[in-house]
Amino acid sequence: MTDFDALLATADPDRRMAALFAPPEIRGRLLALYAFYHEIAKVPDTVSEGVIGEMRLAWAREAVEDLFADPPKVRRHDVYEALSELREAPGAPTKDDLITLVEARAADLGEGPFPTKDDRRDYVDRTAVALMRIAARLTKPDLDLGAEPGAAIMAAGRVWGFTGLIRAFPALCQAGRPPFSADELAAAGISELELAKGRKADTARQALSGLIREAEDARAMLTRTRSSLPAEVFPAVGYAGLARGYLKAAKALSDPYREPADRPLSARQWRLTWGSLTGRI
Repeated sequence: MTDFDALLATADPDRRMAALFAPPEIRGRLLALYAFYHEIAKVPDTVSEGVIGEMRLAWAREAVEDLFADPPKVRRHDVYEALSELREAPGAPTKDDLITLVEARAADLGEGPFPTKDDRRDYVDRTAVALMRIAARLTKPDLDLGAEPGAAIMAAGRVWGFTGLIRAFPALCQAGRPPFSADELAAAGISELELAKGRKADTARQALSGLIREAEDARAMLTRTRSSLPAEVFPAVGYAGLARGYLKAAKALSDPYREPADRPLSARQWRLTWGSLTGRI
């Protein structure tokens, strides 16, 4: 059986650290959810051809559908065995919740920029925000996601998702998937090939300003709404509080093609501990 805690300590350390603030039973459910998310999110980076990635995501979708069949069928895979147990938990994700996460990763198999800024926001909503909503329900099954807490979770998911695109900028450009909208790329006067080869650093940095502004707008919305979040959901959303430091580091880089260094682990642990005590995500 895969040790999800050890896996996520390397693959998704910030979500994993926030999950450690949950009671043991809920912590295990969060780690199982994040292991599933890691399993599907890594697909685009582990295949040489898009069609192979599509096949792997189709397999993941079928595995989820099998879990919700009558009677359920569980694939012989640690992640899906864990999901089969998670399915019975209070606040458990629905079949549609999990399939949405799978289908959203298909966007990572394509090439080129996002068609529009709305498409980029939709991608973040279907990945980072959707995952955070599922996790929040696991920590507090009766959470009303249609009220102000829902707006706070959306803001937290968006600030994390947009910041993630900024942090992954060098890798995304090299992979031919720059996190720009088509109009941002055209307005900047820089091509996908130039981005892939790391050229026109000043132009690329200026073009990133729109994405940075979206992340900062989401951060401002989170600041306005975070007081509505009950303490129980911190393990599901607390890692969004680390985005501010990541954004600051990315903005300080003169060369956007250089990956910003991660903040020291001890600093992130302290920030999460402080956030859990104060509720300031």
